[in-house]
Amino acid sequence: MGLLIELLGLVLAVAVALGALKRNGVDIGWLNPFTFFHRMRWKKKSSIPPLYALDHPIDVVGVLALAAVQTSGIVTTKQKDGVMALLCQQLSMDAAEANKLWILSSHLLRHRALDAREVPAVLEKSADKFSDYHQKTLVSIIHAAIAIEPPQNVAQTELLAAIEAFFNKAKAAPAAW
Repeated sequence: MGLLIELLGLVLAVAVALGALKRNGVDIGWLNPFTFFHRMRWKKKSSIPPLYALDHPIDVVGVLALAAVQTSGIVTTKQKDGVMALLCQQLSMDAAEANKLWILSSHLLRHRALDAREVPAVLEKSADKFSDYHQKTLVSIIHAAIAIEPPQNVAQTELLAAIEAFFNKAKAAPAAW
C-alpha cells in the first residue's frame, strides 16, 4: 500500500512539474505520444511532392499526356488542342473538365519536362487503380499525343517505354496471398 501511495505521489509531482513548465513557456507537447505519431504521419504525407502523390488515374493520364508533348520543348497550341481533344474523346470528358485537367497537369509539371526516371514515382500511388483497359487507354493516349506533331524524339520514346515497363513489372510481380 505504501508503494502505491509513493507511485501516485510521484505521478502527481511529475504532472505538477510539467504543468509549471508549460505555464512558464516551455513546450512539452512533444512528450505526447499520440501527437508525436500524428506529426510523423503528417510529415510523411506532406513531404511527398504533389506530382508523386496523384492517386486518381485520370489525373495521372493528364500529367503523362502533357509530359509527352512537353518533351519536345514549348507546347504549341496545336499540341494543347490535340491533347484536350484526346482527353475529351478517350476519357469521355467535356471541354471544361479537360481544360481543368490540363491546368492541373501544367501546374504540377511547372513548365518542365518529366524525365522518364520519374514515371514510376508518378504512377506508384495510383497503379493499383489502373485496370488493363485503363493501361491500354493510357498508352493509346500517349501514342496519340506524341503523334500530334510527328517526329517522335528520344525523350518521348523513353517516356512511353518507362510507362510500359512500369505496368509490365507490376503485372509480373507476384501477388501477396
